[in-house]
Amino acid sequence: MLITASRGGLTTAWLLLVPLALAGCAGKYFRTVESPSEAPQRHALSAWPYKEYWTGVVFNGEKIGLTHLTLIPPGASGGRYELRSEALLAFHFLGFNKSVTLKAQDWVTDDLRLERFAHEYDLDGRKLKLSGRVEGGQLLIERMTGGVTTTDTFPLPEAIYPTSAIPLYPTLHGLEVGRQYSYLVFDGQRQQVARVSQELEAYQESELFPGRAYRVVTTVDGQKATTWINDRGEPVLEMAWHGILISTLESEKWAKTSLALASVNKREVLLEYSRVRTNVSLPRPRDVTTLQVALQGLPDTFAVPSDSLQQCRREHDRVQCLIQVGDPSVLGQRPKSLDFDLKPYLMPTPAIQSQDPRITKTALEIVETAPDPVRGIRHLVEWIQKEIKQEPVDSFSSLEVLDERKAECQGLTLLYTAFARSLGVPTRIVNGLVYSKELDGFLYHTWAESYVGLGWLPVDPTFGQVGADATHIKLIIGDRIADLMPLVDIVGKVRLEILSGN
Repeated sequence: MLITASRGGLTTAWLLLVPLALAGCAGKYFRTVESPSEAPQRHALSAWPYKEYWTGVVFNGEKIGLTHLTLIPPGASGGRYELRSEALLAFHFLGFNKSVTLKAQDWVTDDLRLERFAHEYDLDGRKLKLSGRVEGGQLLIERMTGGVTTTDTFPLPEAIYPTSAIPLYPTLHGLEVGRQYSYLVFDGQRQQVARVSQELEAYQESELFPGRAYRVVTTVDGQKATTWINDRGEPVLEMAWHGILISTLESEKWAKTSLALASVNKREVLLEYSRVRTNVSLPRPRDVTTLQVALQGLPDTFAVPSDSLQQCRREHDRVQCLIQVGDPSVLGQRPKSLDFDLKPYLMPTPAIQSQDPRITKTALEIVETAPDPVRGIRHLVEWIQKEIKQEPVDSFSSLEVLDERKAECQGLTLLYTAFARSLGVPTRIVNGLVYSKELDGFLYHTWAESYVGLGWLPVDPTFGQVGADATHIKLIIGDRIADLMPLVDIVGKVRLEILSGN
């Protein structure tokens, strides 16, 4: 789960229920036993051993909700199987009760190939609907959020499956130690086609589940999950984030009890897990103009961005960065030419509706006759500070924020980016860490960068900053869920030392 910072604290930016990695506990809790000698165990959908299963979800030692999957056989119309899945999460966050609901219907053939789907995501009452179908070697997708509908088309070089089929695929094709599978899925949460690889590593027993089960390691775009699937094809246990995120097979009654317990749980599990503590407190973080830090716990493959305002270099097991506040007046000088393409940072996206008439009209009214881009940016930020209430609510799009007039840092940044792009100011979204005085540590946060001449100008509409303070440590550039995936590997593991600052 990805966390972002806002002026009042933290909020969930988007539910990343993408399984990660299990490490360090296999030898302690699991024992490999001799696998069955008979032929690979497999079940056809027409004779599947169960109709549904429930799991309880635990994050950082606390119950946060449930998942449920139902297999519905073909009816009188269509002749296709339906996989109906849902995830219901509830937790307490900075005094607010948060709820997340994901519901999916996937219609598949008898070998689990996807034919059409309808998904709905609800974050504290804000909805995103996705629907689509496979047709003519393409996946056609329709997306609706904030009253706006957009479409996408993905070419398909081979058959595609829904993510709800991932725990079923090995059982359909054969449970046997040593087997490997590779196939494409449509990931509705990230809204993209992804490659799945699965390997059945061992046959094991454990005190954590009854009987014996196959240990299956699933990799999706570099992210790993470990699931134990029993002979009936039931996922009896799944672990992620090195055991921080766990789901276990449960009865319907106990899974629903888990959700009720999650609803009244007052522990700030997300905040406790994501906050990055440091060696020095900063009494006036918004006034810091120069900061030198050392980051540890980053994978070797994680490349921290480096530019004129943030110079970073890797030194053995840590990354050292020097962050400085830029001078907007210098950045405002127009260059004669550019050696890179700014067009992508002017284009609308499903979340950044920069060409919508409501966005364009509002932006023009805000800037009026600002004499230069930097002055116009200041007007936009001041308007957002005045007109948009900062609350820990999640947003799917800039129009949603404009219409409802409340958001946290991600939503505020989506709206600012849409405004800026509509005015012809190239703008991109960045994600990283920022220091919170209230919580005495660094929190995950979202802000923007606008190209206004000789370079990128950091703009933080959450803190009202045009030229963000030097406690903003940029880690990722991009606004898509897929862009944010590298952060999932580091949340809860990063350590930060402040070397100097003023």
